[in-house]
Amino acid sequence: MSHAFYADAWQKSKRRNRLWYQENLMPALLAAKERRAREIDASIALAEELLRVYNEPVTKPTPVPLHGLVPSEDDSLMKPIEPEVLDLLYGCTEKGAAGQYLRARYKKAPEDKFYFRITSNWDYGWQQKQCRLKPRDVNHGRCAILRDTFYRKNNLAPDPPHYSSPAGGEFSICSEYSCNAN
Repeated sequence: MSHAFYADAWQKSKRRNRLWYQENLMPALLAAKERRAREIDASIALAEELLRVYNEPVTKPTPVPLHGLVPSEDDSLMKPIEPEVLDLLYGCTEKGAAGQYLRARYKKAPEDKFYFRITSNWDYGWQQKQCRLKPRDVNHGRCAILRDTFYRKNNLAPDPPHYSSPAGGEFSICSEYSCNAN
């Protein structure tokens, strides 16, 4: 709808510009020639050519014949749903019936639910059963990273020798009353 609005506005703008040129261009150029503002003969020749093109009759476009479409009785996009799956939705009185129905529908591949790809985004998952590669790990490699970096390969080791001695020498408690720092 909005495309038709913009196309119509563009056509009206073109028509308005063409009418302005037809009415005002030649008088403005002839007035400039009388004032001898500049050498304007070349511009007048171009304007006469433009107005001649504007005044040429426009041929009506020939309509393109429509392709012969064969109507069919079933024009649905989706394949019929199994009765047991539909029974989950319509025959169940429990609270989570819609969720059970959706979980049952999600178990099927898209090519089993629809006749053809409806959007271009479906190209990625369409007919994935025919793929030669095995599906990747469900954990996407997270287990290997945890196993190799978080868990130890050996038992606990004793503390290194430099942990046993203090780093600053002897311990001393010094305050302004006990130390004679003059």
